[in-house]
Amino acid sequence: MNCRYTLILIFSMLLLPAALLSQEFNGGLIGGVSASEISGDRLEGPNKAGIYAGGFVNRYFTEKSSAQMELNFVQKGSRLNPDSTNNFSSYLLRINYVELFTHYKWDFHHLFTLEVGPSLGVLISEYEEADYQLLDNPFNLFDLSFNIGLFYHLSHRWSFNIRYSNSILPVRPHSGGTTYRFNQGQYNEVLSFTFHYLL
Repeated sequence: MNCRYTLILIFSMLLLPAALLSQEFNGGLIGGVSASEISGDRLEGPNKAGIYAGGFVNRYFTEKSSAQMELNFVQKGSRLNPDSTNNFSSYLLRINYVELFTHYKWDFHHLFTLEVGPSLGVLISEYEEADYQLLDNPFNLFDLSFNIGLFYHLSHRWSFNIRYSNSILPVRPHSGGTTYRFNQGQYNEVLSFTFHYLL
């Protein structure tokens, strides 16, 4: 079996036992959009829209604190649309991940919850073109990221979430292979807007 799909299966199996413990865990669905860019590609962003969808399980361990795990499909990338300001140059990068999130959540207000934590993405597909010519500059299989976000609770079952995510490690080297101090390559940056529905 392909290594990528093996890892996706392992992630799914990690979530399954928690979902089955319905007396202690809550679960639900996630859906929304992502706005992303690649740090180091010299394009101002976020400039690439994508799909953000998956599911979650969580459990409270104090009145206001909980832990949440998510398994999401996240579309990332970058885009430059041709127009007169860029001499009609074009660029398109699509990189799709299945991503496992593990977050700490703090209900600091009855309407708001702060979240923070890491995620590990597994690359499942990539596509890159510049001026309608395909490029071959592959990405790393994994994307380890740090996330911070805010929930606004619309009702008992519905919440709206804004989340910022940034890769901790480069997702691929710069095209020329150069590095400088903390800039070791290209990094994913994602701003997501999602609805969470508690089942």
